Amino acid sequence: MAIPVWCSVTGNGLVTGRMEIAMRRQIFLAAAGAALFAATAAAETWAHYANGRFAYDIDIPPGFSEIVEPDNGDGGVAKSADGKSELRVWGNYIVDGDFADEASQRIAEDRADGWSITYEARKDDWASWSGTRGSKVFYERSIEGCDGAAVHFRLDYTRDQIPLYDPIVARLVKSLRAAC
Repeated sequence: MAIPVWCSVTGNGLVTGRMEIAMRRQIFLAAAGAALFAATAAAETWAHYANGRFAYDIDIPPGFSEIVEPDNGDGGVAKSADGKSELRVWGNYIVDGDFADEASQRIAEDRADGWSITYEARKDDWASWSGTRGSKVFYERSIEGCDGAAVHFRLDYTRDQIPLYDPIVARLVKSLRAAC
């Protein structure tokens, strides 16, 4: 007895099998889930963090804990509710060179730590870069701060969360501001 193979004809006349349709369905559902997460994150209330020591502020995504500052008050860490992601924010005084040197040094340190830098963009007063290592991903943004300082955020997450975090990274980039 022959087992019937279920198939479908697509809009361009190609016949697709059950497995291909199932894969397309999974891709569609993943994309829909990412869009829903992005829409939910956009609709939910973001928290706000302002740092007095280095005079900067940034929005904190919904579902992340409050920023917990260390005693030196340079910034802090917020964690996602699922524990898979971490947002670090901090400021530092530039000791050697200028802001461009600071950004170059940080990118070089990430490479030395084994990160593959997959994106890098720079201007005179900001730098952004992203990298991967195994299943981990990070996005870091640095801007020129006040009185010889630089301020930064770094979001660490897993590769499978990239579609979920792209709109969050965009909002974080827009919200990081020095108050000079």
